[in-house]
Amino acid sequence: MPLSRKAEFRERAELLDFLLEVSTVTSETLDLDRLLGNVAEIIKDVIPYELFAILLFNDKTRSLRMRYSIGHRDEVAKNLVIRVGEGITGTSAASRQPILVEDVRKDTRYLNALDAVRAELAVPMLVRGKLVGIIDLQATHLKAFSEQDQSLLVLIATRVGIAIDNARLYRRVERQNRTLRVLAHVSQEFSSILDLDELLTKIALTIRALINFDAFSIFLVDEERKLLNCRFSQRYDQKATVNNIPLGKGVTGAAFDARQVVRVADVTREPRYIVSHSDVLSEVAVPLILRDRVVGVMDLESVRLGFFTDDHVRALSLLAPQIATSVENARLYEELAKREQRMEQDLRAAYKLQSVLAPRTISDVVGLKVAIKSRPAREISGDLYDFFEHADEYTLIAFGDVSGKGAAALSTAP
Repeated sequence: MPLSRKAEFRERAELLDFLLEVSTVTSETLDLDRLLGNVAEIIKDVIPYELFAILLFNDKTRSLRMRYSIGHRDEVAKNLVIRVGEGITGTSAASRQPILVEDVRKDTRYLNALDAVRAELAVPMLVRGKLVGIIDLQATHLKAFSEQDQSLLVLIATRVGIAIDNARLYRRVERQNRTLRVLAHVSQEFSSILDLDELLTKIALTIRALINFDAFSIFLVDEERKLLNCRFSQRYDQKATVNNIPLGKGVTGAAFDARQVVRVADVTREPRYIVSHSDVLSEVAVPLILRDRVVGVMDLESVRLGFFTDDHVRALSLLAPQIATSVENARLYEELAKREQRMEQDLRAAYKLQSVLAPRTISDVVGLKVAIKSRPAREISGDLYDFFEHADEYTLIAFGDVSGKGAAALSTAP
């Protein structure tokens, strides 16, 4: 039943029919984007507007951010953060009361979204006494919204708030289920990767599927140098360079010292924050603990204020022990490979030296033909030989054979 703005709802039944339509529209989907789009359409049927926004409330940062908008510039929709008490919407959030402004040019609270705007109506969405967000309408002519519009939008906001709360709860459950599915597969997958660079890349991809971070780093503890060594860093989908951090410094150092997750909703207000990317606004650092020893710190950053939620922290905390084990195994494997490489280089050098030192020819011995050939069972051996002329009558041939093969035999040879 489409309604015009001038609909007066003279019949109680007509109003109830409309509210039933609102309830139907808001309950037919748990997809938040689709839900908010439906809300924008049904409101415009009864209250015409030029600019529309639904701003959701973040309790940790005490701020509002646009989740859905019509008519607002893209940069405003993406970046605008309104603290509680700021502007008309922030004031509505603080008081939890609707605010109707007939002429925004006469209201000092107004935050200019568009020069042509003249009227604004902001209504809070409340669920069980908890603020969910604000529905904000703006128009380009004076006194565009009436007291009746305000009353109607209050009725709509109550139902929309419940629907948004349900959609967010559904999204949270879906995220938890996705995290559990990832955990079910991650142990075997991570433990099978022994190349450290490959493993860290896989970890970043796995976490990105759960949390849409803007920057990701893994720091490994270097006890000798007292550093958190940045072993892997990624900015969006590209490898990045991040400086090492002294133990105990920055948010990552705080996570190392505290041996627990450190979450910062606004890094501009965090004195410990060390700038890695100029546009970062929030950060979470997770210690990687193995057998009561911190082996590293996993760090995620976002360009959005208060981006990392309790659900994100829980997911990262569940993943951290397996990541710590896999990273340490890969690190030890890498160290072992380096040692073997150095040993091979040493053995090749020893082989060349042994080949140079071993005699190749001997002086002629009357009545004796001599051919020399030495091939060690491994790179080097403990077999020695030499020729010595004794006076003018004798040639002494000396052999030495040490039990064993390879470097061990050579090290015990006289």
